[in-house]
Amino acid sequence: MAPKGPMADPLAASSYFHPSGGGVYAPLREKVVAQATAMGYDQATMTEHGVVWADDQDPFGHVGGATYIHLLFKCNFRIFESFAKTLKHKYEGLFRATEVGVMTKTYATDLKRQVTYPDCLLIAVRITEVKPDRYFCITSIWSYRQQAIVAETSGYVVFFDFRKGKVANLLEYGEVYADLHADLVERSKISTALYEKWVQDNPKLARKNQGPKL
Repeated sequence: MAPKGPMADPLAASSYFHPSGGGVYAPLREKVVAQATAMGYDQATMTEHGVVWADDQDPFGHVGGATYIHLLFKCNFRIFESFAKTLKHKYEGLFRATEVGVMTKTYATDLKRQVTYPDCLLIAVRITEVKPDRYFCITSIWSYRQQAIVAETSGYVVFFDFRKGKVANLLEYGEVYADLHADLVERSKISTALYEKWVQDNPKLARKNQGPKL
């Protein structure tokens, strides 16, 4: 079915590439960002991606699985960058993988809805659980045009001492590493509380975000 309204104009439909972000996408963006924030996703590290016709789609005309994985790491890298404020002078060692750094250990992605060009996506992370040597998180991808989560990844990240070649317990390393652990625990508490409240207040939207049964 051909699009109607402002999206019927191909240039307007891809206006998320414009420096202004695209006027037709402004209200769609605002709604999705507000929902993700209310659900406990980390607002400071949210990432946006405009779907590229030639690069992101598979031969069937849908955004391909490899694109979702690329977007997953694109946003989670911003989570790693958010550690700089707490790690201070030790952040360079994490970034360069020369001291205590991070390693994505496990992730599983659930593709909930098909996405096609043109569309713009929001990627956001919420931390669900924190242990001394790792944290668990959920990364979700929203479609602005569908106003819904189209893919969701669950997994965990391990802290790893690249000098010693072993998993790093942040509490045992102490100092800024213990501070990072405390910060992640607090983030997780806030995120979980917000998410539980959102699900309780929005049962219909929560079911919509689960996607169709396959």
